[in-house]
Amino acid sequence: MKLFKFIIVVLSFGIFSGVEAEETVADKILAISKVELKGAERSLLLVGVGLTQMMEKDYYLGAFYVDEAAQYDDAEDLVYIDAPRRMEFRFASESKVSARGFGRNLAQGIRINNSKANIDAEKEKLQQFVRLFRGSYKKGDIVRFDYQNRSEISITYNGRVIGTFEQARDLYRLLLRMWVGERPPSQSFKQGIIGQHETKEAIKLQTQFVSLK
Repeated sequence: MKLFKFIIVVLSFGIFSGVEAEETVADKILAISKVELKGAERSLLLVGVGLTQMMEKDYYLGAFYVDEAAQYDDAEDLVYIDAPRRMEFRFASESKVSARGFGRNLAQGIRINNSKANIDAEKEKLQQFVRLFRGSYKKGDIVRFDYQNRSEISITYNGRVIGTFEQARDLYRLLLRMWVGERPPSQSFKQGIIGQHETKEAIKLQTQFVSLK
C-alpha cells in the first residue's frame, strides 16, 4: 500500500480563488502531478517537493517522481524499487550557483548517506558523474536525474542531455539516498520529498516549484 501520495489542488475547496493568476498557478501545480519519461511504459506521479537552503537562503527545490504503478510503504522502498523515477532540481537562489560547487554538494550528500563499500563499488561512475557539472546555474534552471527500467540514468540540464550511465541501478540508489537517507539536506526536505508535509506546506512548496520554470 502506498503510504505517501501527491496532494492534488482542488479548486472547489477554496485553496485558490477565482482570480485568473491564481488559476494559472493551480493549473501548473496540477500539470506537475504527472510527467512522461521517455522509454517508460507508464506515467510518473509526483511523490513530493522539498526545499533546500544554504546559509538560510533558498538553494533549490527538489521534486521526486515514481512510476504510477510502483508500490511502496516508506522511503527505503523508494530507493530499492526497480521502477522508473525522476529526481528534479529547480534552482531557487537569487545569485548564480557554481555548478562545480553543486556537484561537490551532491558528492558530499552521497558520501554521508551511503556505505563506503557501496560508494567504492560505483567509484568510477561517481567520478564521471561529478565532472558533469560545469559553469553556473541561475534561478529557474532545471537539472534532472531520470532512471529507466533498463537501468539507465539520463542527466539533463534545461532539457539538454549532459550525461548518461548504463547498468546504473546501484548508482541511482546512491543518488536518491542523498534525499531520503539518514542525513538528507534537512528533515523538512526529506518529509517534503516523500509526501509527508501537511497540505498547506505542500501546496506552498509546489507553488514555489512551478514558479521557477
